[in-house]
Amino acid sequence: MTKMDMIERFYGRNEELERKFEAAEKAGDAKTMDACQDAYQDLLQEVRAEGEAFGDMMRLYSDMKKHGNSRLDLSGTYREPEKILETFREFGVTEFTFSSTWSSAIQVAWEFTQMGCTLEGMTEIYGSGRKLMSNEYEKVPAYLFSL
Repeated sequence: MTKMDMIERFYGRNEELERKFEAAEKAGDAKTMDACQDAYQDLLQEVRAEGEAFGDMMRLYSDMKKHGNSRLDLSGTYREPEKILETFREFGVTEFTFSSTWSSAIQVAWEFTQMGCTLEGMTEIYGSGRKLMSNEYEKVPAYLFSL
């Protein structure tokens, strides 16, 4: 099993726990809610046991799925771009988007190219912000990179 397969399985387990918890909450089933919370804490421990890079990838994968994107997106500030690229390579990631609006974003994008990434162009992705009075995520521009 690849590391990305493991991420997908953990994500699936997390989704199932969320569904069970929501159903239990609607039904007022405190016992099942407690069991879901305990199982979620166990899941977090399993993810943590896989290491920091695995946890970072789990967060990026969860964000990708939650927002409805098809590629992992880097939207924050990255002071160590070589570290995230090393992780991406370790996990078999071949493409990613970079939608950071931090003042250092263009410098980090340049560093990605200097470390072997190809800037394929730009695309639009769903960001973390939601449209006003909606559950829909707003679209934002992003650089598209391949490794």
